[in-house]
Amino acid sequence: MLIEHLNICMKNKVYQLALFGHPVHHSLSPQIHQQFAKQFGLSIQYDLIDVLEQDLESRVLEFFKSGGFGANVTLPHKQAVMSFVENSSKLALQAAAINTLYLDDKKLLKGDNTDGIGFINDLSKRCGFDCEDKKILILGAGGATQGIVPALLLQSPKLITIANRSVDKAQKIATKYNCNCQALSFDELFELNKTFDLIVHSSSLGHQGKTLKFLQQHFNASTIAYDLSYAQAAAPFIRFCQSIGVQSSYDGIGMLVEQAACAFECWFGVEPKTDKIVVS
Repeated sequence: MLIEHLNICMKNKVYQLALFGHPVHHSLSPQIHQQFAKQFGLSIQYDLIDVLEQDLESRVLEFFKSGGFGANVTLPHKQAVMSFVENSSKLALQAAAINTLYLDDKKLLKGDNTDGIGFINDLSKRCGFDCEDKKILILGAGGATQGIVPALLLQSPKLITIANRSVDKAQKIATKYNCNCQALSFDELFELNKTFDLIVHSSSLGHQGKTLKFLQQHFNASTIAYDLSYAQAAAPFIRFCQSIGVQSSYDGIGMLVEQAACAFECWFGVEPKTDKIVVS
């Protein structure tokens, strides 16, 4: 929808948005969404709401009851919020996680997951990578992996391999889908002599200054490495990739912006441009 199609009433209102998580003080979401809103002449108030899980439902429901227009959900509440959302999208159900909330046409609380499509959009726009018929390796089998696999499968990859210390966790994700997914332990991965087109680091180890690893036999000159985290949390993986000769490695700052753009479109029905967003 073009900016001129926005109802004039929308531009004369301050829209209440929020991020629910723990912690949230470091979030870049307010500045990203303020830049989106400026593109359409909209006024928003984007608050960071630090909340523990036992208070999550009451705080979210009170937010929308008191005029909240839309909200994001971040760690560690993306799965817990599903227990009280009345209407979940197909992607949210597949990912078993929600990161975007708003009221639907019936005023029911609607939950969506824009992480996966945000990841795909960043791969395409910033990295110039098309997942179709590609071999993809994902390191880690936590909630972040569960959030991106459904969107990746929609791109028709040749194979998604999920490697995890506990192969059972990887297998649980892989078996939810089809033969395009397989699960390996890291011991099995290190014995595997196969290259991948895309290698994704999805664990939270970067926050501890650590990273999951792969071997030189798993990449070639055109392989792209990508950490779903950004800034300092992605630094250990990026440094590791550079140390073993990976030519192209990216952190997840573009995914953060792209998933925010998808959430903004859920709320306002307009698609913001992401190429000139500045975050710091």
